[in-house]
Amino acid sequence: MLRSLRTRAGVAVISVVSVAVLVFFITQLLPGDPARIAAGQYASEEQVAGVRAQYGLDKPVAAQFADYMAALFRLDLGTSIRTGRPVRGELLDRLPATLELGLLSLLIAVVVGVGLGVAAAVHRRRPPDTLVQLYVVFASATAIFWVALVAIALFVNELGVFNSPTGRLPRGFPAPDHVTGFSVVDALLAGDTATAGAALRTLLLPAILLGVFASPSIIKVVRSSTIRALESDYARTSRSFGYSGSSILLRDGLRNSLLPVITNIGLVAGFVLAGGNVLIEQLFAWPGIGGYAYRSLQENDLFALRGYVIFIGVAYVLINTVLEFVYRRVDPRVEITEGR
Repeated sequence: MLRSLRTRAGVAVISVVSVAVLVFFITQLLPGDPARIAAGQYASEEQVAGVRAQYGLDKPVAAQFADYMAALFRLDLGTSIRTGRPVRGELLDRLPATLELGLLSLLIAVVVGVGLGVAAAVHRRRPPDTLVQLYVVFASATAIFWVALVAIALFVNELGVFNSPTGRLPRGFPAPDHVTGFSVVDALLAGDTATAGAALRTLLLPAILLGVFASPSIIKVVRSSTIRALESDYARTSRSFGYSGSSILLRDGLRNSLLPVITNIGLVAGFVLAGGNVLIEQLFAWPGIGGYAYRSLQENDLFALRGYVIFIGVAYVLINTVLEFVYRRVDPRVEITEGR
């Protein structure tokens, strides 16, 4: 186990460094002058040159890369050109909001994905299976920002089911004392059920949207894996011994389809915590790292963009590393060897 941990730690470090190197050179190709944007539209050439020197953008690319890598090994992601604050601090401040939204979205995606995937497998080639596949096609092919705008207009403006998309809490509700960083949990810990309810009503709509659009891949994997397991020799043997359908489904179907499902859930976790939340956070004014990345891209904030991508790269590496050990726990036949 210790050898496996050392191996995975080494692979993780190499992966993160590789991401950092790629990010540096890709962001060098972005159009626009960050110094000009930071100095302002009407800044003089001297002022632009001062901003460029302040952030080291006047140095040769090789010198910038050396400074960038040296700072990275000190866990320094640089200073945002847009806000003038350390990027690492800004990302950490916004991380709890993203985690609160992402974890609830992941839970919804797993519940919906596993539930509908199993239903489709059990009722294969029958109306329930057809309905589930139509849902998968709709959720996969529809633009999330369009559905989000329709949902806001319907459920917020017309029906008033959810709170307005103005952040983590509606106007008039003070933020609870910071304990976990999750508004709902912190409000409950403080005994403020009114604030907890308001925070939950604000959180639910973006979480449902993100979870619904993340669920199709889980549905497809659960359906195909469960069908394969239910048609296997060991499932047929269980039927010949007279075991009930529910017992065969749980013990032979779901248990033996866990590995591909876990793999897919790991990918979905990366999506809801990193890629898929950018538009949702922007549309719902959610103060997470996705909205931070969107605004940084708009204003060509090189250091913030690099920090965001490295942050997400670290998240993916951690998720994949955890999954390797989950595999071993779920199925002892899976060996974690050096070099994997």
